[in-house]
Amino acid sequence: MRIAFLGNGMTGYLAAQYRELAALGHELLVVQPGSPDVAVGAMRDTAFDDLGVASFAELVSWQVEPPADELVERVRRFAPDAVVMTAWNFAASYRAVMKSLPAGVVRILVMDNLWRAAPRQWLGRALSRWYVHSVADVAMVPSERTERYARMLGFGPADVIRGSLSADLSVFGSDERSGDELAGRRRFLFVGRLVDHKGADVLAAAYERYRELVDDPWQLDVVGLGPLDGLLRGRPGVTMHGFVQPGGVAELMRAVSCCVVPSHIEPYGVVVHEAAASGLPVLCTDFAGVAAGMVQDHANGWIVPAGDVEAWAVAMARMSSCSAETLEGMSRVSRALATRVTPQIWALNLAEQIGRRRPS
Repeated sequence: MRIAFLGNGMTGYLAAQYRELAALGHELLVVQPGSPDVAVGAMRDTAFDDLGVASFAELVSWQVEPPADELVERVRRFAPDAVVMTAWNFAASYRAVMKSLPAGVVRILVMDNLWRAAPRQWLGRALSRWYVHSVADVAMVPSERTERYARMLGFGPADVIRGSLSADLSVFGSDERSGDELAGRRRFLFVGRLVDHKGADVLAAAYERYRELVDDPWQLDVVGLGPLDGLLRGRPGVTMHGFVQPGGVAELMRAVSCCVVPSHIEPYGVVVHEAAASGLPVLCTDFAGVAAGMVQDHANGWIVPAGDVEAWAVAMARMSSCSAETLEGMSRVSRALATRVTPQIWALNLAEQIGRRRPS
């Protein structure tokens, strides 16, 4: 099949997913911002290396949003069987493409937001018939919490494709890890942008409080850039790594004891999947779409209330007091949970979903 993607920024895990789809023999057109400066959210404090997408897909990279008529024509020439658009309001030219597609082309909206009953979400729900369903026939979601939002926007149970995001297990996958190794590392790891909604403020305050609660605290490695860097830099026990490419993050995950994800809002959280694949126990915010599928209390970590500094400090103390035997068991469960979705599974699922929705 011929599948076009209208994206809002490239990451290592997305490149891995697209690569697996191309390996199945499908032809891809990938349209997206070509610089972190013009991408949204997750790309503004990152600088990913060339991920090689142009080696297996037609790549249209833009610095300034392309005119709608030019992009419509470019996609028309590609003659897609399906077009997958990330976010319904990222670019006017993307919406123009979706509206221009002839009957029979499967239109898929990728969404990851969680329902929060925010005024803007209520407005979106009220206008979804005109604003959302005019550009998409199917929603693709990473978790049941996003599926709930999609259903509230009017997508029926047959109109939802599940499993839209996966860690790159070829990079983050880990061999079995022993409890002695994990206990001996004595380090927490945070990976994310140092911004408010990622919980950098909670991390800083909770780690300081944690160090008051225990006699021999674990260290904290912080990977990421952002305006809240100063909340963590220079604090006792904290090592700042700045931005690190995916391979380097994978190496760090194999050199620590636990991953912490304290976000106030985390629509999904692929980093949790990456940590699980790396065989790490996880402390994860309850406000993460990934939590239900990748974290089971006590089995491989704990889900911790978002924004609750004391709860986070206590959870870190609980984790660092675990025996080597307990940590080994958590690692084993994490690695098992990580196999529930992979780039290969993603590619096979998307291809099958498109195939059965195409006109016979």
